[in-house]
Amino acid sequence: MVAPRLGARGARAASAMMRGALRLPAPLLRPLAGPPVRTDDGRELPVSSRVVMRLIQRSMPTGLHDLVRLRTDSERGGPILAGNEGRDLWITDLTVPGAEGPLRARLYEPPAGREPGPLLVFFHGGGWILGGVESHEPVCRFLAARSNVRVLSAEYRLAPEHGFPAQSDDALAVFRHVTGNPARFGAAPGRIAVGGDSAGGNLAAAVAHDALRTGSAPPAWILLIYPATDLLGEYASRTAYGKGFVIDTETWTGPEGLITSLVPYGEDPRLSVIRDPDVAGLPPTYIATGGLDPLRDEGEAYAERLRTAGVDVTLRRFDLLFHGFASFACVERHCRAALAEVAREVRRAMAATAPAAGQAATGPADDTEVAV
Repeated sequence: MVAPRLGARGARAASAMMRGALRLPAPLLRPLAGPPVRTDDGRELPVSSRVVMRLIQRSMPTGLHDLVRLRTDSERGGPILAGNEGRDLWITDLTVPGAEGPLRARLYEPPAGREPGPLLVFFHGGGWILGGVESHEPVCRFLAARSNVRVLSAEYRLAPEHGFPAQSDDALAVFRHVTGNPARFGAAPGRIAVGGDSAGGNLAAAVAHDALRTGSAPPAWILLIYPATDLLGEYASRTAYGKGFVIDTETWTGPEGLITSLVPYGEDPRLSVIRDPDVAGLPPTYIATGGLDPLRDEGEAYAERLRTAGVDVTLRRFDLLFHGFASFACVERHCRAALAEVAREVRRAMAATAPAAGQAATGPADDTEVAV
């Protein structure tokens, strides 16, 4: 079943209903949440978070035959999940040059001040096969509103229709265009960061690696939210959380999996960035992982690889969260608390790129802290 298309008012109403439902007392939510889920140290995942995890898992494709439906649903679901978040932002739809043609992009600008400032170029997740500016409306709105930093959400060609390295080629083309034309995006030269979630985190890292190899303009900072860093590696978290925790490992990487077309390139450091032989000199990097995410260990192994090479790395594991939590930050309080922490880090890091003291940005008040 394809989700119905809703106008802006309908999307806001649906978002409000979802937020209200997820705030219901735990006994009322338990029938939707499924059996209890516990972390390695025995802590139980909150009931509202379990509902969200099951929602994400049920929206995942079971095979490439699902792709058209899932792409449509993810595009229509993004505005619903975003709701009223960032309603004061200036939002502009753009096209930017990819490696082989124009691509969609969306610029989110905080309303206070129009002078050039920091910019985060953000690439969406979706396993290189799903997603776009609509699906990641909630993540990008949230980050822009809470960090007071401009965010440019950029698309790229998707597999399997477009084989590797089309995805990384497009990401490189977009980032090089932005750094070559900062005024178009309200960005100050030297204050342009790159980031992404999941497969988008992979692309963000690949952009930074390319700048290191080629000597092109590097990002000022890197944000990686539960990134994919090693397509072929074997990690304990993939075994522990590879079934029933959003990403079904066999469905994605098995012999007839969703990303089978990418597997032959798994040794390529543009795809498995942890396999790049030279990472020394990368910009400061922030990596967020989820304690219940199959990709947890490869993200943390990548952080350790960078740290060993002398890179300034901050690693934050959100023990009680799972793959995809950032997309639900506007509707569920534990996801919101985690992404609010990430947004504070964006604000702090990008203020540190200012050319002179006294230019640090300020943003709206933080949410009440909850355990994540």
